[in-house]
Amino acid sequence: MNIQSSEEKIILALDGLNKNEIINFLKKCPQIKWVKVGLELFCREGPDIIKILKNMQKKIFLDLKLYDIPNTMYATCYQISKLGVDIISLHASAGSRALNVSKQACLEGSSKLNLKPPTLLGVTVLTSFSSEDIKKDFNIQTSIEENVLKLAKLSFNSGLDGCVCSPRELKTLRLTYDNNFQLITPGIRLEEKANHDQKRVMTPKEAIFYGASKLVIGRSITQSKNPMEVFSDICKSIT
Repeated sequence: MNIQSSEEKIILALDGLNKNEIINFLKKCPQIKWVKVGLELFCREGPDIIKILKNMQKKIFLDLKLYDIPNTMYATCYQISKLGVDIISLHASAGSRALNVSKQACLEGSSKLNLKPPTLLGVTVLTSFSSEDIKKDFNIQTSIEENVLKLAKLSFNSGLDGCVCSPRELKTLRLTYDNNFQLITPGIRLEEKANHDQKRVMTPKEAIFYGASKLVIGRSITQSKNPMEVFSDICKSIT
């Protein structure tokens, strides 16, 4: 059985940092193995940021949350898979046809360059949503947990490798899916009061206990006075 080190379970979200800030930050914090490139950073720096991070020997979660018609999803995943990133996210709500062809595209694109196929994650319900939000905005009467479970099942049945969920759904999902189905979890906060714009949150220790494969943590580390100390403390808490 492959047992991950605690450092392997933390994905540092690089949101809000520019290229030079990222390079300097990661040089000061060499223990960080995983980074997340979100939509803002990718749009600002382009694919060059992927090359830079790969040259720094970082593993990359390209979190663009793709959502489009199946043909466009296929073409986009085909191109992205040739960048050599390790994880790609797409909205599970794009539907089974889009998810199926996205998985196929990733296998085909990565094989063109003899790269390891990226892990494909289905985004379930964003952590910024509350039950009241989805009722008001989308007239969805079922609970968030029910919708997360439905979208996780859609991801699994479509051949994806895991899903993105809030910590609040971890326990139920892990009872259904074994560790081969990755549960990647944003909404991680070191202090309960520091929720920022996310509503369904949990501490790192709790999230790992309930079955998270990896935790996405950003501002709690990048905006701290001593980021390496904070990172080390998180790693110790989840060992």
